[in-house]
This record gives sequence, C-alpha cells and structure tokens, in this order.
Amino acid sequence: MKAGLMRWIGFIVVAAVIILMPMEALAVEGTLGYEGGISAVNISEDNEYYYTEMCFLTGKPIFLSGTLTIDKRVRNDIETATYTYRLENAEEAATLTRVIIYETVSDTKVNGQITESTRLTRLPTERITIGGDIYTLSDYNFSRSLLTDPKPALNYYAGEFAGRKTYVVNGNRDNTISVGISGKLYAYDQYWSSTQTQKIQYTLEARMMGESDPYQWGGSAEVTVSTTTRQQIKFSENEPWQISFDGGYVRRTWEEAILDYHARLPEMDSENRPTPVLKDYKSRTGISTPPVLERLMVPNIKQLNGHWAQEPVSILFGLGVIPGTGDDYNINKYITRREFVIMLMQAVRDIPADPNVRTSSLVTRNRNKTVEVSPFIDVSVDDPDYSLIKRAYENRITAGTGKYYFEPESYITYAEAIKMIVSALGLENLAPWPNTNTPYVDNDSIPAYARNAASVAYSLGIFQGDERGFFNPTGRITNEQAAKLFYNLIQYMGDELVKDYSDRILSF
Repeated sequence: MKAGLMRWIGFIVVAAVIILMPMEALAVEGTLGYEGGISAVNISEDNEYYYTEMCFLTGKPIFLSGTLTIDKRVRNDIETATYTYRLENAEEAATLTRVIIYETVSDTKVNGQITESTRLTRLPTERITIGGDIYTLSDYNFSRSLLTDPKPALNYYAGEFAGRKTYVVNGNRDNTISVGISGKLYAYDQYWSSTQTQKIQYTLEARMMGESDPYQWGGSAEVTVSTTTRQQIKFSENEPWQISFDGGYVRRTWEEAILDYHARLPEMDSENRPTPVLKDYKSRTGISTPPVLERLMVPNIKQLNGHWAQEPVSILFGLGVIPGTGDDYNINKYITRREFVIMLMQAVRDIPADPNVRTSSLVTRNRNKTVEVSPFIDVSVDDPDYSLIKRAYENRITAGTGKYYFEPESYITYAEAIKMIVSALGLENLAPWPNTNTPYVDNDSIPAYARNAASVAYSLGIFQGDERGFFNPTGRITNEQAAKLFYNLIQYMGDELVKDYSDRILSF
C-alpha cells in the first residue's frame, strides 16, 4: 500500500480557510472587491483579508498591499456591504485608505435564478499618497449586476460591473485624473471548492490644466484577478512499525490569489511629464495563506491491499463519503438506491454560507406543529436515512421511481446514477440540443431521461463507460464502480472547475 501511495493526489479546492476545523469551501463572490485587487483570508482576524491591487495614477504601475475588511449586513432583503482598505508600498512612499459602502438588492425569478443590482450608497472616501502627491477621490459612479443560478451542489455566478472615478491631484480641481472601469466576473460556490475571477479594463485620462505648462496624457490597462484555495491529499507513511494503523492521508489546504496585468502608459521624461512614447508594462503577483493540515480517518480495508481501488476507497472513507469503518466493505457488492443517494449527498453536501454576512430577522413563534410528511410512500420519516433522501428529493437530484415510490432497497442502475450526479451539478444544459447523441456504443439503449446526463458525464470525465465503450444503462453498480464515480466527481468539483474558472482565463 505504501510505495504506490506516496504520490500526491492533488485537486483544487477554493475556500475560506478555517483553522483547526474540517476544511470546506466558503462563499467567495465579492471577497475580491471590485477595485481590481486580490485577497486571501486572514485566519486570525474576523472578516479581514490580505489584499493587493495596482495603482496606475502616476503613469507607472505601482503595487499596493495591506488589508481589506468586509462587513455585510442584511436587513429587509437589502444587503449593505462596507469595504475598508488600508494599503501601502514603502518603496514608492505610497499609501491608500478607502471606504466603500455598497447596497445590493436581489430578486428571485420564477425559474429560481437570482438577479442582483448593486450601487453606491454615497461617495466613497479614498485618499492616495504617492511620493509628495495626493490623489483624492472627488466623484465615483458605479453599477454592478449579477446573476446567480443555484443548483443542488453549486451556485453559479456571472456578472458585470462598470464605473468611472475622478481624482483631484494635490487639491487643485483643475488637475484631475479620470479612470473608466469595465469588468466581468465569473464565480461558483460549493462545498469542495469555490472560485471567483474578474477581468477588468481600465482607461485613464489625466488633465493637468492648473500647471504653468498644462499637459494631458492617457493610457489603458487590463487586469485579471482570481482567488482560489488549493488542496492536496498526500499519503503519509508511518516510520514506526509497531503502530496500530498503516499510515494515512493528510489533507493540506491553502488559499491563494493571482493578479495579472498588462498596461500601456506614456513614458515619462525626467520631469515626470508624458512623452509621445507608449510603454508596455506586464507583471503578475500573488498572495497566499499558510496551509492548514487535516488527518483523514484510516479505514480498515486490508482486504483491498494491492487492488487498484484501494487508494480512492481509502480517501472516500476518510472524507466521509463512504460511511462506516471499512471492516465489512465488499468491493464487489452491488449497491442499492438508498446507499448510492447517501454517498452522493455526502459527496456534494450543502453550499456553505457567506461568512461576512450578518442577518437581522424578526423571530416569531408558531404554536401550530407541522406534521412531517415523507415525499415517498416507502421511506418513513423515522428512517435513519430520511433526511438525506428527503434533501436529494427537495434538491431535484431524484424524483424517485414514480408514483411516490423511492424503492430504497432496489439496486441502482447506471442510468439512474449518472442522471442523479449530473442533476446535482446542474449541468444537463451542456448536452447538445435538441437531439443528444452520446459517444457510447449503446447510445440507442440509453433511456431518454438519462441521455443528456450521459453525454455530459462523458464530456466532464466523470463517467466514460466500460472498457468496450458501453454505457450499460440497466447495469447494476458495485462498490468498486461507485467509488470510481464519486472519486471522479470530487476531482471534477475540486480540480476541473478551477481550471475552467481561473487557470484558463488567466492563461489568455
């Protein structure tokens, strides 16, 4: 077991880091702010983030780093968020202080999607000092629009924001610098990972008309920022021989963010005045948090020594996806619909709430007790697995087998399993429309209700059929095959989504 397991099993997980607690991904949409910077959570201070952004006001890019504090409060369905920045660059004798208060109104549509509109409640306070010059914000127009599409396992986000800032230089209102802002953002939240990426275009116009020799200059910049938390699971071999367990897996989690920029600004002369020559500036910087380590439970699965599934099964036991201790685990046992749903709900789990939000609500007492009614005739409310099966039903991961039956003890089929997995991800729309032809040899035998899901699962790499290329829609699933499915699902949610939302955009 040891030699073959010394390799690193890496998958990317985006999260806010909580020290000394089981790691999970927390909501990150908004933790970057909308000023073109990057953030990483400060685990020792509530609602505080390490933060870095670029400043282009002098005609030369300057990194500013420090802290960002976010305080969100929700009252009467209106969110008020206060962003406080304290940044500096000692080498450039530069400091920045900024306080912005955003107000966001949301509206839930008939299809469950949520639209958000954000505006400024008042003119932010912002003062930047660079060398001997002071830049004071005198005007700021800002608007943000966001669409959230909640799915059982993930929330997907896409939005835009735009604005225009005007700074007064050294208190002279005839000397101004205007900055136009146009940005797009993409994000998702889920238990295993979350990420947010922004791509922002800036246009700068400087008018120094209060000088004895007036001058103007202009420039542009593109800034791409992304925040993520990466996680690795590594097998750690025990050095003592006389120990009760044969090594185990360690989960290492850390948050990191990347800022990439490309600016075209005028080259300045010896008197810091613009020349006709445009100069290209490109650079990348990042910040990260110290890693948090977590030991996973070591299951008793010696019966799998040397089996290819030993590694994923051990990890799934350690993550709590497969229940139990492993003593009676049979790799060849067929699994029931009950067992599959239990493992699936442990694999996708609930989406964590935004840690920066404080909600004010009116507490009312209801003297009338509501009688719990099961959605399925054959699953009692007293069933030990009722809550997980009910949650799968409420999240539209499964509707049962028809006529209010779930058939918990029936064996799960590939068609049913793949349909549930893709429904949890909410990605059936990725299948071709209106007619879906899957790559499987037995495409025509896949039932209509599962064909889109089968196509999507193949393209995402979660399931690509057996060694002959067959889907086997009515085939039963063993513990071995289920372990591979859930291992692939978690790797997809932790790795492939980050590649799409962060790595791919940053590489352009």
